[in-house]
Amino acid sequence: MDSSHELPIYSPSTPSPSYSQDPANDETRLNFSPRILVGARPLPTGLFTKAYGSATVVLLDQEENTRVPSYRRRGTVRGSLILERDMGRILEIVAKLEGLLETTTVESGTVTTKVFQRMDSIWSRGSSSSSSPCPGIIEFAFPFPAAFQHQGAEYPLPPSYAARFPGFPSLFARCTYSLTISITKDARLLSKTKLIYLPIDYNPQTSPPRGITRTSCFLSGLKTMPEEWYQSSFTMNARSSSSLSPLQCQVFLPSVQIFGIKDSIPLHVQLSGSLATLQEFVLPCRPHPGNPEQNGHQNSPIRVYITRMVSVKYGTKTTWRLQRVGEGRFRALPPSANFACDCQSACESSCLQILDWEGEVRCYPDVTVGGFQSLGLTLKDFITLELVPHKPASSALLTVQHAIPIRLVTETFISPM
Repeated sequence: MDSSHELPIYSPSTPSPSYSQDPANDETRLNFSPRILVGARPLPTGLFTKAYGSATVVLLDQEENTRVPSYRRRGTVRGSLILERDMGRILEIVAKLEGLLETTTVESGTVTTKVFQRMDSIWSRGSSSSSSPCPGIIEFAFPFPAAFQHQGAEYPLPPSYAARFPGFPSLFARCTYSLTISITKDARLLSKTKLIYLPIDYNPQTSPPRGITRTSCFLSGLKTMPEEWYQSSFTMNARSSSSLSPLQCQVFLPSVQIFGIKDSIPLHVQLSGSLATLQEFVLPCRPHPGNPEQNGHQNSPIRVYITRMVSVKYGTKTTWRLQRVGEGRFRALPPSANFACDCQSACESSCLQILDWEGEVRCYPDVTVGGFQSLGLTLKDFITLELVPHKPASSALLTVQHAIPIRLVTETFISPM
C-alpha cells in the first residue's frame, strides 16, 4: 500500500451555534407561520375606560365594548391613570392587583386565601422633586404569575370562577381578581385617600394537545383508525325477579379526552344483548314518524350530559357537588336486531343482537371556565350517559348511569397550517 495516500488527520469542527426561533440582530425573518388554534383569541387591541370622578382608568389589550376587563393569556395588566385636577395636592398613588380564593364548607367555615398580590407605588411626591406636581397621566403594568406559593407549596393560579348551589349552602367557592388604585391627597390638616376598585376577569387560554378526528362512518373509522377512539364499557342490569339477561353497553369517544368548551364531542354507543332484553329497552321508546316533536331528548332511552364535579378539600375532609354543564342527543342507527323475529322464547333469550346509536354532546353557552385544580378547589368534568327504560318504575330493566372522565379547556384545536 502506498503510504502517501493516508487519510487526513481528523480535527473536530467548531461548535455549532445555538438555535433560536427568533432572529439575531443581523438576521431578518422572511416568513413565519405560527401555530393557530381555532377559537384562540388573538391579543385584543381595544381599550377599557372607566371614569371615577376626576380620575379615569384606561386598560389596554381589551375586547371592544367589554364591561369587565378580561385577560385570556398569562399576560400583564397594562394601562394608565388619567387625572384631571388637584395634581398638585397628590401625595402618593398606589396600585394593587390582587386575587382571592374563597371557599365555604361545613367543616372549614369560610376560608379566604390571597393567591396573588402585587402592590406598587406608581407615583410618590417623596420620590420626585418637591416642586413637581403629579403628572396628568401615569402608566402602570402588573404581570400575572403562573403560580403562587401557600404554606410552602406551589399551586397554579386559578381562573376567575364562582360556584353556587341553590339549596346546598354547605358548599360555596369563588375566585376573584381586582385592581385597586388609591390616591392620597394633601387635605391641609389630614390626608385624604380616594379608592378606585375595578373587578377583573382572569381566564387564561388552555387548549387540547390534538384535535378531534371526524369520520362520516364510525365503524369504518374505528377499523382504519382505532387509536383515535377511547372505549368504555358498562352493564345495564335487570331486576332480580326478571328472567332477562343484562344489556352490555360500549361507548366510544375521541381518545384525546380533552375538549374545548365550544367543541361538539362525537359519541357512539353500541348495545348488545338478547332480543328479549333489547325489546324491553327499545320498543316502548320507538320514535313517532308522524310527530318529530315527540322525538326529543327526554323520549330517548339513551341520554347524555356533561357533568362537573366541584369539590373543596379542607384537611382530610372533602365536600363536593355535581352540576350539569352540557347536554347532547343520540340518533338511533338502522337496527341490526330483527324485532319481528318469530323465534321461540328460548331463541329470544339466547340470540345476541346489536343496536347502535350516534350523537354528540357539548357545553351550555354560559360555560366559560375549563377544569382546574388549585389549593383544594377542584373542577373535574365527565361525560355522563344514562340508560332509562320506558316506565322505569315498572320496567324489568334498571336505570343506569355511567361517567367517563374528560377534561374541558377554553380553546378548540386545529392542526398547524
